[in-house]
Parts: sequence; C-alpha cells; structure tokens
Amino acid sequence: MWSSYQEMYLNINNDKLLIEKRLEMIRHANETGIKKAAKFYNCSKNTIKKWLKRYNVYGIDGLVDKSRKPNNSPRKIKQEDIDKITETSITAKEKKKHITVKNIRKATNITSYSDGTINRYINKAIGKKKNRKHNPSTGGDVSWKQKLLPWQLIQIDIKYLTDIDNLKPYFANEKNNYIGIKCKYEITARDVCTGAVIVAYCEDKSVTYTTIFLNKILYPFLKQFKNLDLKKITIQTDNGTEFTNKYKKTRGKNPQKTTFTIFIEEKFKKHKTNIPGHCTADSDVETFHWSIERDCLAWDDIVDDQTLIKYTTEYIKQYLNTKIKTRGYTPIEKIKETYEIDNIIYPMPQTLHI
Repeated sequence: MWSSYQEMYLNINNDKLLIEKRLEMIRHANETGIKKAAKFYNCSKNTIKKWLKRYNVYGIDGLVDKSRKPNNSPRKIKQEDIDKITETSITAKEKKKHITVKNIRKATNITSYSDGTINRYINKAIGKKKNRKHNPSTGGDVSWKQKLLPWQLIQIDIKYLTDIDNLKPYFANEKNNYIGIKCKYEITARDVCTGAVIVAYCEDKSVTYTTIFLNKILYPFLKQFKNLDLKKITIQTDNGTEFTNKYKKTRGKNPQKTTFTIFIEEKFKKHKTNIPGHCTADSDVETFHWSIERDCLAWDDIVDDQTLIKYTTEYIKQYLNTKIKTRGYTPIEKIKETYEIDNIIYPMPQTLHI
C-alpha cells in the first residue's frame, strides 16, 4: 500500500491507525531483527530503534508523536523582561519615537535574547504587522570606495530636524515665548572611506553656516594629520544654495561662487556637486542621517539645544568606536592605522553661531 514508512506517516491522518502500524513495525523487528525490519519498511535503522525504545519504556503510549517543543528552555524570556519591553514600546509609541530592538535594549538594559525574540514582543506591544520580505539590492558597484584613503572624499549634507515627529513639540516658538530647540538643522560631513562623521547644528540653512562649519570645524580637524595631503581632498555636496550657486538663475551671466566653494578651492582639491536628480549620489551621508535619526534624534528625550548636544555626543562617541559590519573596522581604527596617529582630537557635536 505504501512504498516507505515516510509515505505511510504522511498519508495516515488517523492517530489510532498510525499507532497500530508502528506496533506492527515493532513486532516485525522483534521477529526478524532491526536490519530486516528497516529494509521491509524502507526506513533507517534509527527509526526502528527509536520506536522500539519508546515502546519498551512507555508501552503503547510511547508510540504517540511527541511535541518538539522543549520541556525546559534555559534561554526562555522572563515575564518581567516581556513586561519591560511591552511598557517601553508602548510609551515610545505614545511619544512618537522611532522604535527598534537596539533602542529598546538601550532603554531596558536587556542584553539577553535574540533580536528576533525582542522584536516579536515589540511588534505585539505596538500592534505592528510583520514586514514582507524584499529582495536585497546590490546597490551597484562600490569597489572604487575600497581604493580611497581616509578623508580623500567627504560628503557634506544638511539634515532637517523639523520633520522628526518627537522633536516637533520642542522647537523654539517666538509666539509662545517657548525656548526649546533653536537649532533646526544638522550639518553632517561623512568620510566615504571609513564612515567617520562630524556633525554640527545651526538655526538656519544657509551658506554662512556651512562655510563656518568648514572653517571652524572640518579644516582645523584635518590639519592635524601630517600625512594627509589636503590638496587631494574632494568635498562632495548636492546643489542646494547653502553649498553652491551653480544652478542659480543669473540672466545669462556666470553665477558667482559661494563662500563655501571658494573656501574649498583655497584649502582642498575641489568642490564636487552631484548630478541634479541623482538620488543615490550622497548615499553615504544619507545613510548616516537615517542611523542618527533612528537611534538618537527620534529616540532620546531631546527637548532643547543642551540635550540635543548631550545625546548626539554620546551617539557619535559610540558610533566612531563601533565596528561597521560592511567594512570590518571602526572608523577611528582605520584613521589611526592609515595616518599613524594615536591621539586624535575629534570634534564632537556643537552648535554654530554667527
């Protein structure tokens, strides 16, 4: 009727009949031996041994299929930890914070359990449905990045803080005389080679602030590396007026260079601007923008400029000394190794003033 034990097992839906067949298998093995029984039922000898052992120990009850769920799991999550995850997730959702496993671990100090386990209870707490899997994208050829030295190519961009939901209630408001977060913009410089970043905050999105960022923060920082040729450094930006006048309408005349571009051409190699509409040209710095928003700006309790600097400083310190999985090293390690320097004076987040 069936060509093998497996076929029999898959096609019998009656538990009583399945037990009877296993009992026949055991009697056949007792009469002819395990090897012949395994050949007769077209299964392994271990299958025969398993049912023989269970029958000898438990009798007919031993022939019933057992649940594969372990009786005792030493890594089973504790109820008190489930309560912590649930409470923290619900509170974060009410405050419109960005919830991730990493942020929940930071808030609850829970270091045990897998990310999947914690994420399961986060989703249950906030009522989030499981995301559908998408085919991973290769992102194109990035082998050229491996040929770069630290700080040879630096991407600079502006991040709006005003579109982060949990920060919106705390921005300074002249009408209500509310003094909260005055800095609405983040200027970020990211080294394409190492992933190292330098950030500063300002009240206005203008070429004045981006030039101050170059003059007061980035340039003094890069000067400390004796083996770094500043004239080989390219600064890459988009075409916003806080960086360039390249596409500004001038009624047929050549647009004047911004102070930002002039400073770069005096101190560095060149100011490279992206092709208009190129959505991935600034992918390195944009990736960091998403990371700092997810794990800091949209998570920590930032209510004014002081707490903004406090929490972003903590984040940057950890970020610079954490190994980037796709690169295999920490940003600080790579910089020290390349330029043979032990003590780096690294600029932490700060507010810029005119």
